[in-house]
Amino acid sequence: MSSVGLTSVKSPRHSSPSPPLPIIRRHFNSLLFKSKKIFQPVCLSLILPDFMADSDTRASVLSQSECDENGGTIETVGPNYAEIIVIRHGETEWNADRRIQGHLDVNLNDVGRQQAAVVADRLSREPNISAVYSSDLKRAFDTAEIIAKSCGVLEVTKDPDLRERHLGDLQGVIFHEAAKVNPEAHKAFVSNQKDQEIPGGGESFNQLYERCTSALQRIANKHRGERVVVVSHGGTIRALHKKASPHRGPTARVLNTSVNVFHVSDDVWSIKSWGDLSESPNISKPLCLSLFQRISISRDSVPSQYGNGGLIETVGPKYAEIVVIRHGETEWNADRRIQGQLDVGLSDIGRQQAFAVADRLSREPKISAVYSSDLKRAFDTAEIIAKSCGVLEVIKDLDLRERHCGALQGVLFPEAAKINPEAYKALLSDQDDLEIPGGGESFNQLYDRCTSALQRIAKKHGGDRVVVVTHGAAIEALHKRASPSGNCKGKVLNASVNVFHLSDEDEWIVKSWGEVSHLNQTGFWSRVLVGTESLDSVGNIKYSISPSSLTT
Repeated sequence: MSSVGLTSVKSPRHSSPSPPLPIIRRHFNSLLFKSKKIFQPVCLSLILPDFMADSDTRASVLSQSECDENGGTIETVGPNYAEIIVIRHGETEWNADRRIQGHLDVNLNDVGRQQAAVVADRLSREPNISAVYSSDLKRAFDTAEIIAKSCGVLEVTKDPDLRERHLGDLQGVIFHEAAKVNPEAHKAFVSNQKDQEIPGGGESFNQLYERCTSALQRIANKHRGERVVVVSHGGTIRALHKKASPHRGPTARVLNTSVNVFHVSDDVWSIKSWGDLSESPNISKPLCLSLFQRISISRDSVPSQYGNGGLIETVGPKYAEIVVIRHGETEWNADRRIQGQLDVGLSDIGRQQAFAVADRLSREPKISAVYSSDLKRAFDTAEIIAKSCGVLEVIKDLDLRERHCGALQGVLFPEAAKINPEAYKALLSDQDDLEIPGGGESFNQLYDRCTSALQRIAKKHGGDRVVVVTHGAAIEALHKRASPSGNCKGKVLNASVNVFHLSDEDEWIVKSWGEVSHLNQTGFWSRVLVGTESLDSVGNIKYSISPSSLTT
């Protein structure tokens, strides 16, 4: 697709924009992290370290920092790169109906406009925005105008290269009907061949990738040392992620009005934060929660019926719905100490997390049974859930245990490489059949036992909804079984809800992943964060690999 010239459209706000200023962002004092490990709720992006760029690329564009008068740190955008805040447009009725839009020009719905207002209010209270760019499609451009007006930017610059992928004959088709309506186009759309164009004038992934990454690079070259907003589309944003993090699998679904921050220099890209949906304090919490829950809903082909004006999903007789939950936090989680199969109890925070998820599940459709690993941190979480949901007993299954980490069990993760280099290397190895020295398991051994356990449970509970409480690495292995070509979508958080559908034909589907809205309402975000990050000398958060399979 050839590039089209940029056009600028004035924002309704008529005040002159402020001159570009250094970005200022405050970080919590490092002492607060190290002593209390509890702090104010922060953005969702900080709890998804698997979406961060690789440490070597991210380091090349890390911001300069200095201390402010309150003991925190001030982060400024360096002169050699641009900070580009990439936002997906607000919701449309076609999004809600799961109808494929592509290049068709669909307007925002009322929820989409509210979402745009929320993200605009948030950005207006953050450091200065120098410019706002947008796809020329109305759903993106209208979102961008709301943001520009709120942030005092006079005009929105349209760039057609920021459009969604052209999806050819699939445009206008409801997604779950696409395979039947046009099998050839659907096959091209889901193909792993990046140069496969979609019949009916559609683009290949490579064509989308080339135009949108070139557009973002042009914007970055023009705005070095500045902070810029770009409003675009889900497929486009995933292509940008691929440019910044080429060795990682596809990211989770890009939610409407989610905030994704890139640092772009001379063709060196990194992801500073991903999928941030933290609410604005100027918008009511109930409104924010309702908007975020709305955009997180997965409307798939599950049979449904209506009651009380809402949609009630029912489980079909040919599959089981298994709600897989990671246990609540332990002190060892907080300290980043590798647990493996050592039997560590829940901390006070972990029990509160268990009560929060139990309360949520008690208000959802009936739970037929509760299964659990026999390790205390999982079993105690499961007992709290069972009691809340009216289930009389928790069934223990040793095959749901965490991976045995051999000689590394009991070791602090940051010290593991020094204490036992051979075991540490085995733990991080891509060789799935490599056992960890000291009696530890290989990934394949973990995979075989926990996937077999879940399949047994599914066959026993066809048409039922069942809870399984287990551990981080075990859940990652289950995800691998359901989605063999994709990486696990971010760190598996304590007390997170992950829903699988398992059919009689041994077919596995991930219906939803990493759902933690119940924790957002209880104020436990901060504690959930501990153990996923480390701090540099001035208290900035920095990331390496996801420790979810190491300290669980």
